[in-house]
Amino acid sequence: MNASSAPDIAIAIPDGYKISRRDRTNQVGGGIAIVFKDSINVTTSTEDTPLAAEHLHFQIHTDPRTTLRGTLIYRPPGPRALFSDSITDFISPHALASPDYILLGDLNFHLEQNNDPNTTALLANLTNLGLKQLVNTPTHIAGHTLDPIFSASNHVSFSHSSVIHWTDHRCVHFTFRRGSRHLRTQSIPRRHWNKIPAEQLLSTLSDNQPTFSTDPNDAALSLTHWITNCADNLAPLRHLPRQTNTKKPLWFTDTLKESKKNSCTLEKAWRKDHTADNMSALKNATREHHQLIRATKRNSFTDRLEKNTHNSKELFNIVKELSNPNANVNAITPSQDLCNSLATFFHRKITDLLDSFRHQTQPTTTEPTTPAITLNAWTHINTEETKATMNTIHSGAPSDPCPHFIFNKADDIIAPHLQTIINSSFASATFPESWKHTEVNTLLKKPTADPSDLKNFCPISLLPFPTKVIEKTVNKQLTNFLEDNNLLDPSQSGFRANQSTETALISVTDDIRTLMDNGETVALILLDLSAAFDTVCHRTLISRLRSTGIQGQALDWITSFLSNRSQRVYLPPFRSDPTRSSAASHKAPRSARLSSMST
Repeated sequence: MNASSAPDIAIAIPDGYKISRRDRTNQVGGGIAIVFKDSINVTTSTEDTPLAAEHLHFQIHTDPRTTLRGTLIYRPPGPRALFSDSITDFISPHALASPDYILLGDLNFHLEQNNDPNTTALLANLTNLGLKQLVNTPTHIAGHTLDPIFSASNHVSFSHSSVIHWTDHRCVHFTFRRGSRHLRTQSIPRRHWNKIPAEQLLSTLSDNQPTFSTDPNDAALSLTHWITNCADNLAPLRHLPRQTNTKKPLWFTDTLKESKKNSCTLEKAWRKDHTADNMSALKNATREHHQLIRATKRNSFTDRLEKNTHNSKELFNIVKELSNPNANVNAITPSQDLCNSLATFFHRKITDLLDSFRHQTQPTTTEPTTPAITLNAWTHINTEETKATMNTIHSGAPSDPCPHFIFNKADDIIAPHLQTIINSSFASATFPESWKHTEVNTLLKKPTADPSDLKNFCPISLLPFPTKVIEKTVNKQLTNFLEDNNLLDPSQSGFRANQSTETALISVTDDIRTLMDNGETVALILLDLSAAFDTVCHRTLISRLRSTGIQGQALDWITSFLSNRSQRVYLPPFRSDPTRSSAASHKAPRSARLSSMST
């Protein structure tokens, strides 16, 4: 776009819109522009710079308190080696001046090529400024990502790209949400549990203890009502605005904060008088700030690696941070429609898998004979065993009457009643109905996955705290029975203490090398079953448990545990409608998984 094309461009602008442009005056082609509605307050500017690219700064004033700042850049094809450093010095004053900053345009970098040193340097420099690349799809017909959107704002999100017939580039769409107004429309009920004095909590629970029924269903409901009523007195339920994740990275120190503050001060001084001395001071401060960021991040990750040499979980988290610096770029926006859609999708996924099984030929089975060693009933537990089990559980479900740490803090008062409910459940071979409901949260399988595709979501079951206590109790007794009577396969590593994927890999590796040393041919077949535990047939599971020796009240209790279960998707503050699980569509209990693996 150059000065001679001005009449054609003006004709192409529709009514009700304006254009702000910067033409290329010394060459044919090039030029950049922003088209916007005339009802929107937009200001643009440029500056003299050695940057080998055309640019246009803009500010979109959405309301008196919210301004979206940005820079539109077009870099013509050519050498790229010096561009990554020069663009960092160029945009850093603007990126540091506002949390809602966006950099977009055509950089003529193949941003999908992570092994390209120029691309790697550009992404690293922009990441040091806190800018994340939001576009994760090709923007050119050749399959390259040339038109990025870089932003540090939580209010900017990539939407999609669409084909334009008159150019080989795709149109990139993004959304800017005014966060303050958006969050006021949503609220989540919360209690300030952490502000309750421990003595007051224990006193209130002790003074209001109810009389529990011998029926496990009624007793479980009484336990919930008792704790809920005490909670209403100690920490009334309040609807607070939905919180966003404002947690700063671990490497962000006070020194970096002061360095950033100094850069912002120098930028304000430069904007006031635009002198060469202030510009030079700003560039030097910005360059020092970037160097300090690199050094601080390097030292932070080095220290964390040294401190967690034997902590595999933390090591995996560090690797994820390093390999996915733009994690969670596709934030999930909770809604009632999304909850219902996910609930329907998860239910249909299992239903369709079960339907596909029914069309296959089922093997003929015979009723197994009664084994010589049997487990006919679960052993009743005492209060100390209940407290010990409670203190090993560090999570719960949103439907719990109180958080898990309240259960643990008040275990002297709650444990005797929970023990009574568990023992009555064992005696009657009945699992409490109110503990059969599961809340399901979701996570994206990959940080850059498309949240509009429901296949990219992974369901996470959130079981109630009392359910976990009784499950662990049963699992311990069932595991002891199977191990004491040598009913588990010696080569089984899953769901067993002191064994894991490492032991399985060591065993397989040893077998392969032994066979190879003997001159034999080795073939390794690996199976990845879709929704393996979710599609366990409960009738087959009960039959296998019976053949293993689980009979009488113990088997009746597991049958009750598996029946009439329900679940619903929970994305705060929204919940889907409950869906009733079919005979084999819900996740098998922990104890049942162990038994199914052993058989």
